[in-house]
Amino acid sequence: LIPSQQSHLMRQRLAIFFSLLLVTAAFSRLGQTPLAAPRGKVAMAITVWTTEDAEDKAQKVVAAAEKLADATVRVEEIKSYYWWDGKVNFDPEWRVVVSTTSPFETVQEVISKVHSYDLPMIIYDLAELPEGHAYWKGVLALGDDAIPSAEALVEQRIVACAQAADGTLAVKTMAPCKALVEEHASKTGRSVSWTAINGNEGYLTWMKGECTGCK
Repeated sequence: LIPSQQSHLMRQRLAIFFSLLLVTAAFSRLGQTPLAAPRGKVAMAITVWTTEDAEDKAQKVVAAAEKLADATVRVEEIKSYYWWDGKVNFDPEWRVVVSTTSPFETVQEVISKVHSYDLPMIIYDLAELPEGHAYWKGVLALGDDAIPSAEALVEQRIVACAQAADGTLAVKTMAPCKALVEEHASKTGRSVSWTAINGNEGYLTWMKGECTGCK
């Protein structure tokens, strides 16, 4: 090539090079590269439930959970009933409900790090109702019957725990006990809304050990 042709070719190459740099920078500002692989499915949100025994402790969980992906968090005061030392026990608690697109394993890790319990309840609702699933949450709208029902269901050992708030009762139980919970609800003219749940292994094992009234 003659010098003028070489100079023209060099300018063309430089122009192409700088154009590529500009395109790469633009995509980088958008958080992706020009050759990025197609993104996968949009993550589905899950709803995760846990409780603490004091409001300030619940707020620590809230502060940690708010850093999760697409998180919305709410706190509500509840009355928790459970079996301990041969009798029904009651404790005030604060329920923290987290909706997030983070996977459950991440949520569990984040909550466990700030939770005050040695064995916290960290459970989440399953979107589908798997056949033969073992672990369930039932919700009963009972009004003034919520607290007497909580005590009765725990005393019969057909729920692991019962949490009352504003006339609504949420119970955690095993599949074989569901019919007995429904039978109790029918005596008050109510029904049970069931949701399959999963959660931290320690809590699920505890649930199984507590529901002895339906074996």
